[in-house]
Amino acid sequence: MHTPSLLRISVRVVFAVLVVSAAPLAYCQDTPSKDLALYNQIKTCALSGGVVDVKDLVIAKDRAQITLNGTVYPGAPIDGRVTTAVFIGDGKFSLESPPNEFEKANIKRLLGTEVIESDFKTAVFRFSDSTAQQFGDAQQQQPNDRAVKLPLELESRLLRETGINLSARITQSILNGEMPGFFFANFDGGKRGRFSYLVDYQTRIPVANFDLNGGEKGLVFTYSPVIQGIEVWTAFYSLEDYQRKRVEYSDAHDLIDIKNYDMQLDLRDHKKHVSLNTRISAQALSSADVLPFKIGEDLPDDPDWRLKKQLRLHSVKVNGTVASFAQEDWEGGFTVFLPHSVEAGAPLTLDLELDGDFMYDAESVNDCHYPRSNESWFPRHGYLDRATFNITYRHPRKLRIASVGLRLSEEPDPEDKNAVVTKYQMSLPVPLVTFALAPFERHPDTIKWEKGGTPTPLEFNSLAGDVKAIKEDFIVAELNNSVRYFTAMFGDYPYPSFGAAFHPFSFGQGFPSLLMIPATDHASKGTFQFIAHETAHQWWGGIVAWRSYRDQWLSEGFAEYSGILYTGMRENADAKNDLLRGLRESLREPPSTISGIGKGRLVDVGPIILGHRLATRKSVDAYETLIYNKGALVLRMLHYLLSDPSTGNGQAFFDMMTDFVNRYRNKTASTDDFRLVANEHFARTPIAQKYNIPDLNWLFREMVYQTSLPSYEMQYQITDQPDGKFLIAGTITQTSAPNDWLMVLPVKFSFGDKQEAKGTVLANGPSTPFQIRLPMRPKKVELDPEHWIISDKMSIKGN
Repeated sequence: MHTPSLLRISVRVVFAVLVVSAAPLAYCQDTPSKDLALYNQIKTCALSGGVVDVKDLVIAKDRAQITLNGTVYPGAPIDGRVTTAVFIGDGKFSLESPPNEFEKANIKRLLGTEVIESDFKTAVFRFSDSTAQQFGDAQQQQPNDRAVKLPLELESRLLRETGINLSARITQSILNGEMPGFFFANFDGGKRGRFSYLVDYQTRIPVANFDLNGGEKGLVFTYSPVIQGIEVWTAFYSLEDYQRKRVEYSDAHDLIDIKNYDMQLDLRDHKKHVSLNTRISAQALSSADVLPFKIGEDLPDDPDWRLKKQLRLHSVKVNGTVASFAQEDWEGGFTVFLPHSVEAGAPLTLDLELDGDFMYDAESVNDCHYPRSNESWFPRHGYLDRATFNITYRHPRKLRIASVGLRLSEEPDPEDKNAVVTKYQMSLPVPLVTFALAPFERHPDTIKWEKGGTPTPLEFNSLAGDVKAIKEDFIVAELNNSVRYFTAMFGDYPYPSFGAAFHPFSFGQGFPSLLMIPATDHASKGTFQFIAHETAHQWWGGIVAWRSYRDQWLSEGFAEYSGILYTGMRENADAKNDLLRGLRESLREPPSTISGIGKGRLVDVGPIILGHRLATRKSVDAYETLIYNKGALVLRMLHYLLSDPSTGNGQAFFDMMTDFVNRYRNKTASTDDFRLVANEHFARTPIAQKYNIPDLNWLFREMVYQTSLPSYEMQYQITDQPDGKFLIAGTITQTSAPNDWLMVLPVKFSFGDKQEAKGTVLANGPSTPFQIRLPMRPKKVELDPEHWIISDKMSIKGN
């Protein structure tokens, strides 16, 4: 899915400064439950009226140590449990970088150190664990006004800056009996300014508010007025995870698995108001008393967006019984308090009623309307959970709906003569859906598959020519060509329809069965690659989704390379090579920063496996360059390594990719999942057998988990042999790479009269000898002339 970079990086744009002094109110039903009452008590952040003087008190929370010298103001007990404490005095925070090279490099790049250390004058602690017991007994003394205000200011500020509702998170932890409990601390007044430390063993906040779902349980982050956004200094697993050298993905802590959404959207007054009624059919994955949901979490923290335009929850029923809930201003989600506990395996039905001004009206084209967030407009639990969808849209008669799935009907609204009711269904489980509302003119076609079978309807939703001139025939043809091409390359297209809808933005998005694209209707290599990239997301992101944010190159890098392959077929090899050249050159470019051009090269910012965390204030463009561009080049290397280098036959690569699709169809896959599939196929290849290389673990280690950009030099001599043949012998030198770096390099020999031969040489460490027997003396020797291998420079010295 190709989205604007601001939707992918941890730097979030804001447009105003908020000053608050009291906690906002939650939406809830008129008669709150005891669970909602508990939440409202926790939200007050009331102090107990006592104080504790502490000296050299050390609080250890996972890998961080917090040292306190001063006064602690504990919170008032709530049902015998303290969830808040305030510290004023002299404190120190220290956290050694996690035992990951890219985490160490990230901290050093952002802070100039490998250990996060800071003094502080104030700290606010919010928790559901036993932190309060470490402070000791309090003496009764009225807390000062500053101590009283600090936790309330933190709660409101954090909601605005990140969408995090701390009180809801603490309430969830208590009611669901989480062990270990939750811990959060915010520090201020020291050399690092204001920053926060989070330990969330159930990974709720890392997933919901930071899109970190690789199992990370701890974060250190800050809100920077300079960049007007959140910056994650480090993310890490628990100490126990590192000790046992094994970690669970965050979805291991999901409380429910959503099976189906049955949605009713009323868009008749879309410029002011949207109502969404949805029935969620789910199954409990563990026992629970409260469920958190995400919605609108990626809206920018501008009052005119996340505050005023968020969809707000107005009522909830759980299995037919009215339930309480909480949703604060600025919050990127809501919390449902279940009327009764649910046990693992139990079915669960939630009926939700929401509304808000959630449609965005395109300024450049009249009467075209889109969700303010195509990804987060409906309530979700966890990360990319797959579900089926039945969606009914009520909308003005003059406008039409384009949506994910198969359009079942489009009929006059029996209750409103000025409205139409349009129904769509997605019968296969997909992670995301979206829609658009505009005066669409539909341009239909039919996809006739080369292998036979039932044709699939295709449709491009365009605009009238007097609104915007678009060459619909071209776009329809490219949609048809590209989806058939990828079906032949990667396996059957599974969805009941395929199509696209015009949107007036400079980017595209590929949802299952529906692309959102601008007027890309000019025959050029860029257009071919663009439409094909978005079409390829039907496989890379739709049929097979990425397991965690660390694996997103499996979607974007794969789609990028797929688009380049299509362009080479659609136009010519020169067009393909031009696109590949641009990818290679981008790795050497310096990173962009928030203030200009940075130092070094983008390829050195971090490894592909770091995902969207590659984008920081010092490397704004690193995500797109490394996940898209380097990710595509890594896949191209795999294409070569699975091919027969002597003939150029690459069918084994496409067999591997099809196998990968079939194994993980309608599932998520990790980088390791892909590596294991690639290993199986690689073991049978000519390259594996020639060099006795059993797997591709070395390639993934080098290209996905490391950052080196090596250079290669081939030094050789050609000697006549007694049998009339020729021996080319020499050395492959490998520089700017670790000593254990391994690579198989293509070599090409040209003999004249269009006669040529292809082979390989092995680079194993800094210097590797080689010998190749040839039938005649070559007139030209080339090292990787087709640029299969990611490198800085390729050079040759010989006679």
